[in-house]
Amino acid sequence: MSKTLGLVRIQMLALVAAAALMAGGSAQAGEHEDWCFADQEKTQDEALAGCTALIDGGKLSKDKLATAYANRCLVHTQRKANDLAIADCTQAITIEPGNTYAYAQRGEAYCQKGDVEKCVADFDQAMRIDPNDTSFVYLRGVARADAGDADGAIADLTKAIEQDPGTAAAYVRRGRIYEAEGDKARAAADYRSALKIDPYDETAKKLLEAFRK
Repeated sequence: MSKTLGLVRIQMLALVAAAALMAGGSAQAGEHEDWCFADQEKTQDEALAGCTALIDGGKLSKDKLATAYANRCLVHTQRKANDLAIADCTQAITIEPGNTYAYAQRGEAYCQKGDVEKCVADFDQAMRIDPNDTSFVYLRGVARADAGDADGAIADLTKAIEQDPGTAAAYVRRGRIYEAEGDKARAAADYRSALKIDPYDETAKKLLEAFRK
């Protein structure tokens, strides 16, 4: 084989190897995007790895970067890693100040830490940005309940029911608070209301049946 042909072959092999590496990198980047952004079945570890890889990669657009931080914030919140969640959601808000999802997630993290004041403030801000999203009142009520603020939670869940009477989950959550406070009559009434909306709500069924035993 001549030196020229050998050199050409080496160059071709190098190009094939480079193309393979690029294809592999592209496939991996696609996988990371699926884990971080796509609405599909994925583990918390996958979501965390995907969002972290994309954030560290430094190639995301401004809006996608904000979403990646907010989505990673969600994973940290689910894991009760509240300081990490707050840091990530704060980054998302810094990049995109109108990101209601980041405010709501950060609010939940604050409530999990027991900082009800900051929790409520973040949910309030989310509602100011998007007053048409009635889910924020319900979510704030759930967060307040988890933080032990029973009165605040009942007030929010009652408002959520007024805004959307078809929210069975709000009745169930409020009923559980009433039950914890010893008000079984109101609790049972809320469980029955939930079952009228959704006769297949297993949680409401079990809670109501427990009163009959």
